[in-house]
Amino acid sequence: MTAFRDNGAPLATDRPRPTVIVITDLIVLAKHLRLFGAAEQRGLTPLFVFGPETAAEELARHRGDPEHPLSGLPDEDVRHVTDTSVETLLNGVTSWLRDRSVRAVLNVGEVFVESAGALAQTLGLPGPGTHAASVCRNKVLQRLAAPGLAPRWTLLAPGADAPAGDWNVYPAVLKPASRMSSSGVRAVHGPDAVPPLLPDYGPGELLLLEERITGREFSVETLVRDGAALWTGITAKDTNESGTSFFTETGHTSPAPDLTPAQEESLLGANAEFLRAVRFGSGMCHAEFRLTAEGRVVLMEAAARPPGDAITRLWRLATGMDVDAALLDLALGDEPYTAPPRRRARQVYLEHPRGLLADVTAPDMPVHWVSDRGRWPDLPPLPRDAPSRGHAVLVSRHRGDLLGDLSDSGGRSVSVVLDGPLHEDLGDVAASASAGTTIHTAEPSLATAGETVR
Repeated sequence: MTAFRDNGAPLATDRPRPTVIVITDLIVLAKHLRLFGAAEQRGLTPLFVFGPETAAEELARHRGDPEHPLSGLPDEDVRHVTDTSVETLLNGVTSWLRDRSVRAVLNVGEVFVESAGALAQTLGLPGPGTHAASVCRNKVLQRLAAPGLAPRWTLLAPGADAPAGDWNVYPAVLKPASRMSSSGVRAVHGPDAVPPLLPDYGPGELLLLEERITGREFSVETLVRDGAALWTGITAKDTNESGTSFFTETGHTSPAPDLTPAQEESLLGANAEFLRAVRFGSGMCHAEFRLTAEGRVVLMEAAARPPGDAITRLWRLATGMDVDAALLDLALGDEPYTAPPRRRARQVYLEHPRGLLADVTAPDMPVHWVSDRGRWPDLPPLPRDAPSRGHAVLVSRHRGDLLGDLSDSGGRSVSVVLDGPLHEDLGDVAASASAGTTIHTAEPSLATAGETVR
């Protein structure tokens, strides 16, 4: 029942609740659904902007699913935009800025980093800042911003089939400056290997050629408030680079095992140097480094957003903290709850056979088709000394998808998530969980035989 003042005006309690604008895409939101509960606990209404990576029919399907949190949102609280430009984002949110009380802007995907950063800063709200957002969207700017952390590098001029000048640093890595998910990243062993790869890139696409750094790969996740790192965690990475020319990530372990105190200090020091160099404001930074056998730390790339894959879930399993709640607190300008690791968590991507994805079975773990359902399992943390165990099998592709080489992150199909006490080696439980998971495929039909296999 609505209550009114003596003059007929509604009481303040009837005013719309303050809001947070969440900028994302379905594939990313699927693993950040705890934002709904975190917003409710803070008395906020979430307003959602979905970008061009979200298919309209998929958004409609999930909004019509009574088990999906999006189904409870009124139409006026959801926008679907066609590109990631500032102009398009402004057109999508102008009515909210006029009619609603916007307390925060929270971006949880890669493609909106720059426009969301500009919107937050312009509104005087916490965010990474326009400079950090721009640098983190471009690997060339990252090399220029933090030259002490950069590998040796050069640029390929548009239309050129070889670098200018006296570049003769091989083996090397060819990579596009602004893509994500390891897309287009290729190992090259000599100058003759570069020209055959160039047709795979877009006209005028900015391409880096840089020395290939050997050594273990890590990412450093950081919760930052007003330039101060409140929490940092180091994740170890696995890739398929040893047997291919690609650099697709095939596993993550949080926190990273087998690091000496000196190595950990070097990685955290390099991460702090990068954050200072780009003047990172507030939010979560995900920076990837190589640590050479000589102890050199080299920046591979950085992102002004939460990490991809299951890394935020791994840190929740490892620490018990709610990363989504922390992201929202930082967007509000508040200090989040943080915690040190008490367990170790791991995600392992499985090799898959070629063919059409038909089914995935695992007798000892639940199988979650996260792309079909539009949501990831919650995976609550266990007590510190609980036995090691596999938590879930995650299927990130759809039935009927063609499976092939793991040339980038989009080609992966199935992973397992597990955790255990900090002092235990997770190798055996990871091997057992992987071996117990079967990926079933079917032969492609004539209608699909000519399609690109990923």
